[in-house]
Amino acid sequence: MFYNTASHLIFYTLFYDLDIYISRACRCEGIALSPWQEGNITVKKYYAVVTCYKLSSKQYPIIITTDSEYVFKSIKDYIQQNISNIALRISVLSKKKLMVASSFNESTGNTQSDSAHISITAHIRYDTPHPMDDDFTIYIPLEFFNIFKIKATNCTIYPSLNDIESQFLQFFNDPYNLFPSLHIILETMDDNEFQKLIYFLLNEKILTPYHMYLLTRAFPQHSLKIKYNISSNLISDILDVGKTVQHITARDLIEGIYAFEEILYLKLRTKQYFGFGNFINQITKVLQQIIIVSTFQKKTFEMWFSEIEKSGLMYSILSHCDDVTIASAFYHNTKLFQQLSQYLSYRRINSIASCLKNKCNYEHTIVSQYAIVQLYLESISHVNSLYTLPFNQLLKKYIDPQTMYYILFELGWFTIATALKQTPKKLVFDCIQKFPIGAQYCIMDVYDGILNPNILHDEMQIKKARQLLIQSLIRLHCNGTIHLEV
Repeated sequence: MFYNTASHLIFYTLFYDLDIYISRACRCEGIALSPWQEGNITVKKYYAVVTCYKLSSKQYPIIITTDSEYVFKSIKDYIQQNISNIALRISVLSKKKLMVASSFNESTGNTQSDSAHISITAHIRYDTPHPMDDDFTIYIPLEFFNIFKIKATNCTIYPSLNDIESQFLQFFNDPYNLFPSLHIILETMDDNEFQKLIYFLLNEKILTPYHMYLLTRAFPQHSLKIKYNISSNLISDILDVGKTVQHITARDLIEGIYAFEEILYLKLRTKQYFGFGNFINQITKVLQQIIIVSTFQKKTFEMWFSEIEKSGLMYSILSHCDDVTIASAFYHNTKLFQQLSQYLSYRRINSIASCLKNKCNYEHTIVSQYAIVQLYLESISHVNSLYTLPFNQLLKKYIDPQTMYYILFELGWFTIATALKQTPKKLVFDCIQKFPIGAQYCIMDVYDGILNPNILHDEMQIKKARQLLIQSLIRLHCNGTIHLEV
């Protein structure tokens, strides 16, 4: 399990997929990351320096060092092949254009100064006994964390490591910080990836010539980049839009930019062929680990098991689990597994027992236990009673602005706008007050009939959108993001 959550988040931010490079080269299971540590820089036999910088601004040299020649070769190959992706990830997260340069076994110069650093050590996990322990260490200057809105160096006394780590985790717990900023993507994404992105959105019928027209109006400085990466037919369509659109307001542009960015956030993480989408997906998975760990810090699995037994829902929940999930969940607990004979047939117990013969690591066990707990939480009748409440009463009683903020990044603005149709306007304002301004504009224009005016009479769409909103509310409650007193 990812108990060292902050270490995994910073590792994936800087060196997403490096563990795969190392696993291939060293034929190992993967890497295990240490917690954040303070201390002096100790450069080993081999090292690389990855420097993040902004023009006319301070540089942030990050050192990654090892004594293993094979590990270093993997690190060097990774950095040389992914330098633009590192710049893109950091730029999108910081909402600023940052550049990245690298060097290998050259003079580290000012990187060995007295400036404060944190370090993370990655231990290589081999499948079989290995003659020596291989590892590598990453040194990150505290000033680097300023790009995550962490005031790490604005005072004579540095904040504690725990304070910086806490602020860093808080940054990633705000889903809006993972939003890909459109102007940064236009500035930093290479032409090949940008072209692939545009045509993916067009083929999915998510992007239209009107959206492309808004894009050129919002970012005229990037109109050449857009022109060189689209077909002549699409250019013609965009020009035709320009001839028919009479007036574009600043509000139109804000709405268009937000809607585009939200599409990227919600859609790209499911598409394996987009580098940034993969990164968002991996970060989302790491954040999910925080929720899982938190669930079992509040109650052990044994306590959850006892609660499920008392509820009378054990048989129902186990019937919704496959044999592998049950075997993994009880892999390290023979005593609890024996109690399952009260709820499962002899034949199924034997089937699950055969799965227990397969090796199961601790991470897989915890994920399977969490799946069982989730089924239990979703089955509790008092949570499902939310479906029977009048929608306006549900909004007033259970959905505060912060809760709706989380729902926005699960469902998107259009589903919420549809669900809020026929709701009193003041209640709508109360619900969306914490939304980004672009999302607020989009939702209110739908409410006022400026966008999608025909939706006013579509009762089926409104009902479906409200069902999705309640499902999201229950899901957020079950995973611990919010707490409902139902």
